[in-house]
Amino acid sequence: MHAVQQRIEPACVVQGRLVKAGCRIFLRDAPARRVVLDLDHPDAPARPGGGRCDFLLVAENYKDSNWVAPIECKKGALNASKVVRQLRDGAAAAEDVVPSERDFEFRPIAAVGSVPKSERLELRKPGNLIECRGKREGVRLIKCGDQLVTGLTKQE
Repeated sequence: MHAVQQRIEPACVVQGRLVKAGCRIFLRDAPARRVVLDLDHPDAPARPGGGRCDFLLVAENYKDSNWVAPIECKKGALNASKVVRQLRDGAAAAEDVVPSERDFEFRPIAAVGSVPKSERLELRKPGNLIECRGKREGVRLIKCGDQLVTGLTKQE
């Protein structure tokens, strides 16, 4: 965690709950050794011209692995192309803050109020995988109000 914290502005670190746009994600049973960044914060690590996802979780020693999870929250209906773009930008931010020698499990997560069937199908297309340091994963969907660990462990 120390190596990650040295690469970020302390003002970007979330102290407490994860809430954006009326969508809340609970942290009970979440990895204890974690840093959650608010990527909407003006000092957050984001590449110019990108659309930011809401949060970036970096965790150590959870279920015998390190974890990186860009997280997007949408209380209303999900728009697949927008969420994919935002999570890709979150993955790019992770590449900037996670030391290159550190191995991790990668889980892009979207917490949503609803997902129309057409958008769910769009998310499953191979072209909509999210990549971070050679790891390619589909978006893990959870509902607003779910536990964060649901997104880390859920299989899509």
